[in-house]
Amino acid sequence: MTTPRQRIPVLAALTTGMFLTGCLSPVHPTSETTAAPLPPADAATAAPDLLANAGLTLPDEATNIEVDLVAFEDFTEVSITRFTAPHDDATLMCIETGKRPTEEREEFITAYEGRMLGRFSLEPGMTGCEVWADSGHGARVFISADDPASVTVLNYRLPSR
Repeated sequence: MTTPRQRIPVLAALTTGMFLTGCLSPVHPTSETTAAPLPPADAATAAPDLLANAGLTLPDEATNIEVDLVAFEDFTEVSITRFTAPHDDATLMCIETGKRPTEEREEFITAYEGRMLGRFSLEPGMTGCEVWADSGHGARVFISADDPASVTVLNYRLPSR
């Protein structure tokens, strides 16, 4: 049996060991993302470059462009780009990368992607694709069934370990 005076050094040693092994972390990740929206003029300028990181091309007819820069755990260069474009042009974004848009379902979205997307939810008939670039950038493209389509692109770079 340990006395209260003996418990303090034991707890201190146990806590230190847990920090060193990674069981505890001084910066504990949350399930919430922190998103900073860009002003509209900056979003229209930044969107083509952000999408190009993953090998995507913003359609010429894109309107209502919005970009959120997202802080999320140890992933880097996370952004969410939203815009409206003719459905065929939105679909062409995927096809130009060699991906044919397919029906999107909740189970296709990884836990990390779901947390990065925040309050995003799939709509009936939504299609999309997943794209990976040699640079380590990945993107998930979500295209609504409407014409013009509402498009959401989650773009991120995988963490390096």
